Amino acid sequence: MVLCIIFYLMKRRRHNAILELVREGEITSQDDLMRGLKARNIKVSQSTLSRDIQELRLAKSGGVYTVVETEPVKASEESLRRIIREFTLDIDVAENIVVVKTGPGHASTVSQALDEAGWPEWVGSIAGENTVFVAARSARDGKKLELRLRELLK
Repeated sequence: MVLCIIFYLMKRRRHNAILELVREGEITSQDDLMRGLKARNIKVSQSTLSRDIQELRLAKSGGVYTVVETEPVKASEESLRRIIREFTLDIDVAENIVVVKTGPGHASTVSQALDEAGWPEWVGSIAGENTVFVAARSARDGKKLELRLRELLK
């Protein structure tokens, strides 16, 4: 659990740095972003940077990256069901923590879809490589979330 929190904080730091770089300068390529992050002592792979660009909803405008300010879009029940069915391998619950196991590299997709669903039992989630930890408001809500997720798998 501690490792997941560390990865979450590293990702948050990286995302904030990327947004600062894009807002403050003329970032024309992923290489520019990599150099800017390196200057801030943040190491990142090209594939992770590509995912970050997508997650942050950056787009090129006039040849430079810009932040596209949009309201978060709630995932439809059908798209959530499709994501859960495609990427989820197992679901378990421990009190108010629901653990969702995914295939390698798919935890962030599942986590984002669940966060966007906006379920009232949901507090938030942290994704690793193949595991999502979901915080529910209570042990009872944790069980409700587990049942809702299992229903989506059907």
